[in-house]
Amino acid sequence: MNIFITHYTPLVDRKEMIVKQLENENIKNYEFIENYDKEEIKTIDTEKFTNIKLSEISLFLKHVEIFKKELDDIVIILEDDAILVNNFKNNLNDYLDKLQNIEWDILFCGECCNLHFYKENNKIFYETTDSRGTCMYILNKGVSKKIYDIFINETFIDKAIDLWFNNMSKKYNLKYLWSEPTLVHQGSEIGIFNSAIR
Repeated sequence: MNIFITHYTPLVDRKEMIVKQLENENIKNYEFIENYDKEEIKTIDTEKFTNIKLSEISLFLKHVEIFKKELDDIVIILEDDAILVNNFKNNLNDYLDKLQNIEWDILFCGECCNLHFYKENNKIFYETTDSRGTCMYILNKGVSKKIYDIFINETFIDKAIDLWFNNMSKKYNLKYLWSEPTLVHQGSEIGIFNSAIR
């Protein structure tokens, strides 16, 4: 299991908070993705993108940097404004255990825009064709390589990464799940942080 956190380096308070949360959960195996800050992006990095903000390109490329690793294992991706739910690690491990008996490619388990399924008794995972934001999501084994290949083969991209994911499930036959309940809240959405994108 690999945990990666996309981080915009000027926002030191976000990094400090997510590190503290992970330490409180006794999670030590994680890596920050800190390259591609918007101030450092080169023209060649933006050539594939059109009609989206530089801040959105920056975040998109940080996610792509994770996909580029092409890890053949479970990959957990958090953004730096993630606020972990209580008992995060145990809940995450429980989800990963239950996912072993299910066919899936990407699990979106972050809270975003109050997007939810109506919860059914004893049901945690719900199949969908849309993302639920990229504050937290989990890639099944081998899926990071699939997504990286999709990115490389795209001629142009005109959407932020969360909306880009919406177009992929049907087009590339990827199986998306949402979890109920979610495992993180988005700090920039619930007022803990100011948005770094908008």
